[in-house]
Amino acid sequence: MALVSIANVKLTTGDGVCCGISIEPYIGLKKGDTSVSVLEIEEGAPNAGQYQLRSRWYRSATPAGGSVCLVHPEREANLQCTLCLKFKVPAHFSFHCTPECLRSSWNLHLKLHDKAHNAATYENGVLEPSPNFYPKLNSLSEKGDKWIEVGKSRIYTPTPEDVGHVLKFEAYIIETTGGKNGSDAYMVGKLHSILTSRVRPTPTVPIRHLISLPQRQAFHKSNSFKFTILTYNVLADVYAQSDLFSCPSWMLQWNYRKHNLLTELMTYKPDVICLQEVQDNHYEQFWCPELQKAGYVGVFKNKAVGLFRENKRISDGCATFFRTSKFSLRKKYEVEFNQATKNLEEAKTDPQDRRSVRIRFTKDNVALLTVLEFNESVQSGRKLVCVANTHIHANPDLTDVKIWQVHTLLKGLEKIKSSADIPMIVAGDFNSTPGSAVHSLLVRGEVPSGLISSVNDPFNVLKDLQLKHELQLSSAAAAIDHASSKVDSRATRQRLRIDPKHKEPLFTNLGRDFKGTLDYIFYTHKCVIPTAILELPVESELQHPLVSNGGGFSSSNNLSSMANGSSMSSNNLSSNNLTNGLGGSYVGGDLELPNALCPSDHIALMSEFVYVPTPLPQNAGGR
Repeated sequence: MALVSIANVKLTTGDGVCCGISIEPYIGLKKGDTSVSVLEIEEGAPNAGQYQLRSRWYRSATPAGGSVCLVHPEREANLQCTLCLKFKVPAHFSFHCTPECLRSSWNLHLKLHDKAHNAATYENGVLEPSPNFYPKLNSLSEKGDKWIEVGKSRIYTPTPEDVGHVLKFEAYIIETTGGKNGSDAYMVGKLHSILTSRVRPTPTVPIRHLISLPQRQAFHKSNSFKFTILTYNVLADVYAQSDLFSCPSWMLQWNYRKHNLLTELMTYKPDVICLQEVQDNHYEQFWCPELQKAGYVGVFKNKAVGLFRENKRISDGCATFFRTSKFSLRKKYEVEFNQATKNLEEAKTDPQDRRSVRIRFTKDNVALLTVLEFNESVQSGRKLVCVANTHIHANPDLTDVKIWQVHTLLKGLEKIKSSADIPMIVAGDFNSTPGSAVHSLLVRGEVPSGLISSVNDPFNVLKDLQLKHELQLSSAAAAIDHASSKVDSRATRQRLRIDPKHKEPLFTNLGRDFKGTLDYIFYTHKCVIPTAILELPVESELQHPLVSNGGGFSSSNNLSSMANGSSMSSNNLSSNNLTNGLGGSYVGGDLELPNALCPSDHIALMSEFVYVPTPLPQNAGGR
């Protein structure tokens, strides 16, 4: 039997090692001159034979370098809560980057102090922490450094006790032959080890809440057909490249971002989820199994072409998930805009024009249309809703392509509506700003002549089309403009976060070179009406998440009187670290996403709708 050896070991998480986020090292194995899968010889694997892979994880006995902020783990800590020290709360909970950060988190500290105090015991008048805070584990010493064993498998999930410490991963091959019943084991080859950066606290995802629209509640009293729809461009891993974003590379790692994405979705618990930029492998390996645990099933439409990375074709697309307790899937339609370009080509008589049109309009974008039926509608008659999820082309110089793609989508929806007069929700990343030709086509039903004349249309594609539709779409975000300031102060704040001219969010995308709105939720206001909107953030809330008091984002002015100078001490910790992987604090000028807390360069939008069985007044739908 050929000798099995370890060729190399590396961490796929880079410097982004966080509490609660599993680490799965890559181990390159050779069997003779042939590469083999780690799953074939891993300890406990069904195919493991003469050779087996053994793995161990260790935690440094002492913290590495300076401590990091509990709320903003990308920043060095400069303050420490002395009451946490008094009550012997685990140290990583006590650190913050600024006094404002500590004050805004004071409610959390009060809970930690109570928990630690109630769990502690007193011996000879001395406060002793609960053993639950500090479990005893095996340890080893190496070159004067002490390491505590924390795991015996290749995949390890850091715990709160690991925060602030460096982890060490060891892997080696053993030969299991020899000895009585083959029980003897000998290490073959050398032991491979690798150190992580220090473990950061669990990311704190900013909490946003649904804002009710009180004046619309009368439309759905005693109406059980209420549902929520969320749209979110999750930033495909294949596009999360360091040269495109200014944040540290560990913030772009998929193993880091996927945790925050899932946490955010499970916080909102929408009935229907429309995701864009979902990688095909992530749909199968992550999104489907994780959302299935939460009661969802999904459908997926990926791009036909995709990109090649490491000799593999990777494509992304649109994924729509729905809660099985609320809906059942009745029909699914897939739209490949590439296929629709054939009609444009055939309309041209000149061969060169045909070729030019094909090159310009073939952009591999897709849309996914699902017809869902309310499960509760069996006794009272069938109630259906059509949900369109799309991602329109991004190039700002190809406005004609964007308009044509949206026009094609709308014509497809009109065909569905002609056969079944059902409400429609159109959601996604339209890569078009409020007031643009694309936005006007959606909410006005046509493109004003002034806008269309300014669009570069080199092959007269738009000129030959009737850019109109009869769907009567309104933007869900515009409904917040009608919220009564006398009823809900939160709704009043939200009105300040929408564009007063176009009634859309001030931004849904925050990139290096762009800040603005690209994502929308539209609806046909004949049979559905928005009754609540997920609150829109301001930039500071995405960069400095605050502890929620249940009424939207908390205010840093609403503080406990205990948050004063006597409960804080200067930490003056070094910004250096053991593995030189952090490079100091990441503090940008203008906010850019993604960052340590926000996992995409887009934000999620969500609206609550109610199915209204009778036609609504003309002004009930908003804009």
